[in-house]
Amino acid sequence: MTWQVIQLPINTKYRRSQIVAGDLNTPVTFFEFVPDEGPYPGEDKKQELYKCTCLVYNPSSKDRDILNGKGTKEAVTIKIRDPYTDYLPSNKHKVILDDFRYKDKIWDIVDHAPDVEDNDFIKIILGVTS
Repeated sequence: MTWQVIQLPINTKYRRSQIVAGDLNTPVTFFEFVPDEGPYPGEDKKQELYKCTCLVYNPSSKDRDILNGKGTKEAVTIKIRDPYTDYLPSNKHKVILDDFRYKDKIWDIVDHAPDVEDNDFIKIILGVTS
């Protein structure tokens, strides 16, 4: 009995993902404020929408162009794995980054878009206005 070696074609255009699981190391919580059912007006409570880990980095120059018209004091850009229909980001949602550098800050979602370099991720620009 003889064995025959089969050679498979090599995909020369394959590129390994730039972001690996170890890069997504900052816990992030997406939530919105909803009116409380209590008798007093103006009471809001947080309704958690989604929790995951993300990659946090400084906004690029294109991201800063988006932020210029919004009056943000501070901004960061995050990337999360695309949750598909489990969570759909909205500009009405708020974000908390669980990191000592961003302690006690509630971020607004300024802009969000699928990551054009890697379809497995969503890029979200966060800003603090007050």
